[in-house]
Amino acid sequence: FVAWFWAYFDAALYPDSAITYAKTQVLGGQWPPIPSADTDIAGLGTFQNTFNPWGLPLVNTLILLTSGTTVTWAHHALLHNDRKGLVLGLACTIVLGILFTTCQAYEYAHAGFAFAHHIYGSTFFMATGFHGFHVIVGTIFLTVMLMRALRGDFTPKQHFGFEAAAWYWHFVDVVWLFLFTCIYVWGAGSNYPGE
Repeated sequence: FVAWFWAYFDAALYPDSAITYAKTQVLGGQWPPIPSADTDIAGLGTFQNTFNPWGLPLVNTLILLTSGTTVTWAHHALLHNDRKGLVLGLACTIVLGILFTTCQAYEYAHAGFAFAHHIYGSTFFMATGFHGFHVIVGTIFLTVMLMRALRGDFTPKQHFGFEAAAWYWHFVDVVWLFLFTCIYVWGAGSNYPGE
């Protein structure tokens, strides 16, 4: 885990020397990627370097932030013994989690690059895939909490399982903000200015 972050920040913050710069560009080892719409690296074929961060990635960010709001709404409803608000808030959060995962799968299917094309591709698929796995796990946690809420298992005083799932979901939100900033916005660099 630590090695991944070390490799990411090493590639991002310490560019290669001038001697190996051309080699790095040819092999796709530059972060952010070379700012061009399409690139052919080492005969692997033409592909798009990055995603436009102001399209689907921004929509996905808004979906996940909204889901953080709905899980907070559910938590406040639970604290005020409002079972209907709890169930509705959890259901909305689950739907938004599924929508986020669906958008992420769509993005993967339509990516103009592969894992092996360059550092951006490797970092993108590893980081967002690992995050996506945690979104799926969080959605499962919240679904279990919804079933328990429907059975009436939670009270304003006793709801540790719900609280743990909600904190987990908020952590997933915060991690996504980091990924959106570093992978999408910083990764796109000047490829999509002002869009």
